[in-house]
Amino acid sequence: MYYAYLLIWGVTALVSAVLVRLCISIAPKLGFLDIPEHEAHKRHRKSTPVLGGVGMMLAWLLVLLCGLAGAYCIPEETVRNLFGQRICNMLPGIRAVGPQLRTIVAGTVLLTVLGAVDDKLSLKAWQKFLGQLLVAILTAALGLRISFLHSIPFANTIFTVLWFLTLMNAINFFDNMDGLACGAAIIASLFFMMVAAIRGQFFVAVLAALTAGATSGFAVFNAPPARIFMGDAGSHFLAYLLAILGILTTFYIPGESPTPAPIVIPLFLLAVPLFDAVAVVIIRLRLHKPIYVGDNRHISHRFEALGLSRKQAVMLVLLLCLAVACAGLSLLWLPPAGIALVALQTAAIFILISIIQFYVKKENQ
Repeated sequence: MYYAYLLIWGVTALVSAVLVRLCISIAPKLGFLDIPEHEAHKRHRKSTPVLGGVGMMLAWLLVLLCGLAGAYCIPEETVRNLFGQRICNMLPGIRAVGPQLRTIVAGTVLLTVLGAVDDKLSLKAWQKFLGQLLVAILTAALGLRISFLHSIPFANTIFTVLWFLTLMNAINFFDNMDGLACGAAIIASLFFMMVAAIRGQFFVAVLAALTAGATSGFAVFNAPPARIFMGDAGSHFLAYLLAILGILTTFYIPGESPTPAPIVIPLFLLAVPLFDAVAVVIIRLRLHKPIYVGDNRHISHRFEALGLSRKQAVMLVLLLCLAVACAGLSLLWLPPAGIALVALQTAAIFILISIIQFYVKKENQ
């Protein structure tokens, strides 16, 4: 089955690269440009297209719809001959997830459009937050929500809404250097895909492969120096799908994992963006500055201040994302003693980041 997920990833990446390249051409004509305008936290010197998120979303949606059309229209015998009996056996399941999929598509499109409007018109912070909140509540109300608090259903809804809102703003904050946010999203998506594949969740693994593919195609043009930015459309697109993957993936199955620790795997897979967002908010509050105004106090900027180039800083942060994600994945199988070692290792990593984040001085803050 793994070859199918890799194929979906590759096909989506190719489609995404084509559409993102098209977005580079049409963005200036539509007025989707990120113009530095002497803003302190923006380091690019020339106007850059900011329609990458729309390109990613269109690629994700196009491949998804083509796959669904095939699942509904191609005869089962043909599917069996082309892909084998195992894929054929999954066709009824694919058709059964229609309600969930409609919710996911609606939420993805709505948030991408919200982000695109912000990229074009620069919405006020409260307007953007209200849009995020409404989509998060709608998604939870339609049944896509965290479920580990079985005895307190309403708490599950609250945690779900907070999960969406936190991740949307964390990914937005993390999109502060070329290739950084998309690189972290690719790593997280692939790890979600692995866990879903291990658990036999075909639908979730396919969603993760689609997300990784759409982001990979964009990353080709967002690698330093970026030819296009994802903008708020892209950060909303990625955050919503990563939040969905965190909700839908089955991390803990009694009897298969020695402890319930796997339920925190999503936090490991997205730990660095989440930690960076919390740290930056704390720094801004300490300096009595608005938490929604961009600056150069992110961990990537701190690494740059130590003397690394921007490419090196991005690579180092992505290696941290990969290291923590690998540690999180091991929770599927580790006994309590192993989990304690993983927790200690992860804590050491974030203590190191905290020392850099809070105690290494940076000029021109």
